[in-house]
Amino acid sequence: MTKPIERLTKILQLEQEKYQDRAVVGGLARYTDTWLRETQRAFGPEADGWIQKVADQLRAYSSLPAPAARREAMSVLLETLKEAPSQEKSGQAKKRVERPEHAKKPRTQPSPERTGLDSSVVVLRGVGPQRAKRLGKLGVRTIRDMLYLLPRRYDDFSQLKPINRLEYGEEVTIIAKVQKAYVQKTRGGGNIFKAELSDGAGTVEVAWFNQPYLADKIKPGQQIVVSGKVDEYLGQLCFNSPEWERLEKELLHTARIVPVYPLTAGLNARWLRNLMKRTVGYWSKRLPDYLPTPVRQEENLLDLETAIVQAHFPDSQTLLEQARHRLAFDELFVLQIGM
Repeated sequence: MTKPIERLTKILQLEQEKYQDRAVVGGLARYTDTWLRETQRAFGPEADGWIQKVADQLRAYSSLPAPAARREAMSVLLETLKEAPSQEKSGQAKKRVERPEHAKKPRTQPSPERTGLDSSVVVLRGVGPQRAKRLGKLGVRTIRDMLYLLPRRYDDFSQLKPINRLEYGEEVTIIAKVQKAYVQKTRGGGNIFKAELSDGAGTVEVAWFNQPYLADKIKPGQQIVVSGKVDEYLGQLCFNSPEWERLEKELLHTARIVPVYPLTAGLNARWLRNLMKRTVGYWSKRLPDYLPTPVRQEENLLDLETAIVQAHFPDSQTLLEQARHRLAFDELFVLQIGM
């Protein structure tokens, strides 16, 4: 590994600790020009495409405000660094540069691999050939397709409620402390993981069927967020297999309007929601908006980036409706132009 790549890798690993763009003085965007010069000297012109690709990603990173978007960008950056030309090839490139003009053979410069909205979903972290094939059954083959795979419905878990005010049959979210947690065997040989939760106003039992691995994740003393339908067992209110998250994490599956995506065999709803969050957070900013700002303002339409983000992970019912209105406008507008 060459020194510029080695140095950049260490910087990126340091940046991964907090994602605050402070791993190097002035941020990664400011460091880009220095890294560009050093790497071009180390590799020669044959690696220009790859070097420029890394430089563009470094500059883009500093402009991303959210930690989730920066995590996704960092993952892409580290993968791109692994594509670096070998030292053997770079050495050969230097020899060719030093040869006199009359001794050079005409050669076609390789074009850098394109990573953009029309790239295959396999470039996304966590998507291998098998998952890409399953996503293909949903009509998703590119990153652009991912952005337009809209939820088929939404579960509104945005309303928090104390445990002593829960009512049978309602869909709610609670924040509580885990008092007890244990795995219980059933007569049929299955497992039920149970937790007793308390929020100071009351206690409630939560059960997850055939998920004994939760014993390693949900432990007494933790504060967790639970969202689901209030059920009843032996006269006591309870939750059965609800969504849950630790309180300190960015809430994606609970305490909000949660998107529910179409699925196919082999795809898990929670996995797809996590993948969609990373994809939308990073790639929606790179989606060109064909509507000029004056037209959007006159028609009272959201910009396309905001519409895509709010269509997937709405902050409110009002923004969700506005996002749907913008995307519906796009469909009808394109249809009208085609006719």
